[in-house]
Parts: sequence; structure tokens; C-alpha cells
Amino acid sequence: MRIFCHTFLFLVLNLNLIGQQNAFNTKFKSFISAYVIGNNIDYKAIDKSDIDLLNEALKNVPIKDLRTFSDIPFLINAYNFLSISNVFEAYPITSVKDIPDFFTIEQMIGNVEISLNKLEELIIEKMDSPAAHLLLSCSAKSCPPIYFIESNEDILAKVSDALSSPTILELDQENQRVNLSRIFYWYADSFDGEEGVREFIRTYLPDSDLSKFKVDYKLYNWSLNDINANEYLIYYPTKLYKKGGAEVKIFNNYYTQSDDGLRSNFFSSFFQVLIGTNKNINWGFDVKLRSVNQGNVGLFSALNLKNEKFHFSDEVLTFSRAGISGIGPRIKYQPFKNKGHINFLHSIYFVPVDNAEGNSEFGYFDFENLQIFNNVFIEKELSVKKRLFFDIGFHIENIRLGVQRNFNHTMQIQLPVTAIYSYFPNPKTTFYALANVAAKPIFTYAPNKDTNIKIDGYAQLGLGAKYYVTEFLELEILYTYFADQTPGRFANTFNIGLRFFKF
Repeated sequence: MRIFCHTFLFLVLNLNLIGQQNAFNTKFKSFISAYVIGNNIDYKAIDKSDIDLLNEALKNVPIKDLRTFSDIPFLINAYNFLSISNVFEAYPITSVKDIPDFFTIEQMIGNVEISLNKLEELIIEKMDSPAAHLLLSCSAKSCPPIYFIESNEDILAKVSDALSSPTILELDQENQRVNLSRIFYWYADSFDGEEGVREFIRTYLPDSDLSKFKVDYKLYNWSLNDINANEYLIYYPTKLYKKGGAEVKIFNNYYTQSDDGLRSNFFSSFFQVLIGTNKNINWGFDVKLRSVNQGNVGLFSALNLKNEKFHFSDEVLTFSRAGISGIGPRIKYQPFKNKGHINFLHSIYFVPVDNAEGNSEFGYFDFENLQIFNNVFIEKELSVKKRLFFDIGFHIENIRLGVQRNFNHTMQIQLPVTAIYSYFPNPKTTFYALANVAAKPIFTYAPNKDTNIKIDGYAQLGLGAKYYVTEFLELEILYTYFADQTPGRFANTFNIGLRFFKF
């Protein structure tokens, strides 16, 4: 009799557990049908009562210890719902990164409090397979598709379906490259490295032979998977163009300074081309047009692009000079595998004009010898709407061929460090603040004399904005206040640029 009672009680409890699980699963399946469109969710349309009913259904499942609970499809469905629920409680937002504790806040499944992070670990442990990573959607654009899992048998089909999603895997047959979700990079150990990833994909997509394909990892888009959101048109300075992609940029910099009333203007217009050859290296060239004047001149008079020899204007010695002051190649590349947020850029300027540093007819126009520019770009995404960018430079200017000290000659090195904080208030607009400091060692050479070294420097603070006129054309404006060590000097820059690009 006792055995019968225990058996009966076990059956009742088990039926109650199954019943409550089915109640949640039925509601979640209907929820997905109502609000999930493709890989996106219509958060605006979600009825709060539907969220409340699902949360209540989860709490009603009689679970006291998830470690002894074996229904993996139910746990996957619970994860995907709780991810949506977290977003709904904070909505409107643009990214799950706008919720600081998105992955760590604890929610109820039965009598158990658990976070998304802990639930993911538990599911992977119970599945004993990294395939779980492809079934858990974290509500971001680059997360796996949102699935409802019917049964254990349904898991295989859903993993295969996820691998067919361009968010997770894209094949470039022409260049024999496979572009994978960054999930495979983050959890490489779970997949037993790159070869393990290939074998994993072959298990679920038997017709895919990736043995000769080079593996690349996509940038992860943390933007919310919101059907109502506009895609943010964000230019990533560290992004390289793949084959067939290119960038054409015209950037106009107008530097003006006043030294106790004597004005000097330097207008520099840069025409820059960058062409994608492959995902890791881009090539191009720069052309620099310059117009300079000094003396009794107006604030923006260098825009006239005149050539006028030394003359007196209201008893002030004045000149103007314009022309091409630099032309040369550039290369931009990603030096570290799977670290696309770090790029190097090198460019060389050859000077096609004579006496660029001045003579008896004209004053200083530009350096007249070789210039080499080296820059490291580092980018950090703070959220969908906020980014940090750093530019660290090592520039060598006015290098004469041969031994420097054999000539009366000045060479300088610039060591600029620039930090830019960008904010994206809407999909087409960027506002940014810029801070820049630079040390500038100046080397003066003369035959039969010791080299003279002087350490100079400068700093800039600026505010700028960018706007996408079209999806592939960006307009930029920037103002900076410029300060150096020269007493009595006031200087600033006005900048405007256009950038056309095609990825």
C-alpha cells in the first residue's frame, strides 16, 4: 500500500510538472508566432499581459533544483523568453548593453532564482555540446535566431537551421573564406579550436566541406533585434574593405593662427583613396593640395589659392602660395588575427614642388622632403550609441635622402595621441568630442656641428559632427582650438569632409 501511495504521488507530481511545462511552452510558442518576425521582435507591439502570463507560468513550474532537471528544450525556451523579458522591462533601448545587469540579473524558474549567464552554463553542461550556443538568443542583431524548441529531436534541426543563417555563417566561395559568428571565436575552447569548429559545422551540415576555407570572424552587432529600430549607419575607422570595396575621402582642413596680430593661414585639402584587396589589407594613395598665406591677409583668404610673391601690404610683408604639396601611397592592415578593432595605417608623402620651405620669393609652404606617417587605430564600443576611438601616431617629417647632418636641414618627429568620444543620437547622425596632444622633437642639422634637438609640442580640443547624406555618403564638420608653446599665439582649425564608401 505504501509503495502504491508513493508511486501515485510521484505520478501526480510528475504530471503536474509536465502540465506546467506544457502550459509555459504553449504560451511561449504563441508568443513567438505573435511577436517574432524573422530574426527580429516587435517590442512595441508586445502586450505586457503576455509577458506577465509567461513569467507566472515559469514560476508555476514545480522545480526546486535545476541541476536535477533534465528537460533541455524547456530550459532553452525559458532562456529565450527571459532574454526578451529583460529587454521588455527596460524598453525602449537600442542594445542589451544599455542594461548593465542584463546577463546577471536573477529571475524565477519555479522556485529557483537564476541569471541568463548561469542558465546558459547549465544548458551547455546538460547538453554536453557547444551547439547550445546557437540556440540561445540574447536579443541582439548578431545573436542566433529566436527558436521555440519542441523536443530533444528538434534540437538537431534547429542547430542546422542556425548554421544556415547569415548571422551565424556566410560562405565566400570565390575567395574560399567562411565568415563565422564571433560566438565561435569567444567559445573556441568549447569547439576544440578552429579545426573543431570545421568538424562541428560538418556534423550539422554534411554537405559543407570547409577544409580548404580560411576562417574569419564577424564583428558582433549588439544592436537590439527590434523590428522597429532603424539600422545605425556607423562608420568604423578600424574596419577594412573586402575585395570590391573602396573609400574615397576629401577632407579639408583650414588652420589659421595669429601671432600678436600677424596672421598665417594653411588650407590643406586631402584627397584619399583606399581600395579593398582582401579583408586584412587595403591599399590606396593620398594627394595633398595646399594653399598658404601670411601677413596682411584675411581669416579665410587662403581659400583663394593664389600665388603671390613677397610684397608689402599696409607695410606688412605678405605672400601667398598654392599647389600640390604631397602625393604618395598608403596601406592599412589588420596585424592581429581576430582583433579587427586594431588597425595600422602607413603613408608616405613625396613633395612635387621646389623650395617648399621658402626662398627669396616665397615664405614657408610645406616641408620639401619625404614625410612618413605611421598610425595605430584602436576602437572600443561602449554601447550601440557610444564609442571610443584612439589614434596613436609616429610621424617623421622632412627626411632628406642621405646623412641628415651633411646638410643645413631641419627634421621633426611628431608623436600625436588622439582620443575621440562619439555619440549617435539617431541612425544617421554622429556627434563627437576630440582631444589631441603631441610631443614634437625637432632636429636641426648643420655640417661639422652637433645636432641640435628641441622638444616642442601642441594640443587640440574639438567638437564635430557627421551626417549620412545617403547610405554611402557621409558629411563631416569639425572645429578645434589649437594650442602650442608659442607666446601670444591664438590658433584654431575649421574642417569639412566628404567620404564615399562601398563595403
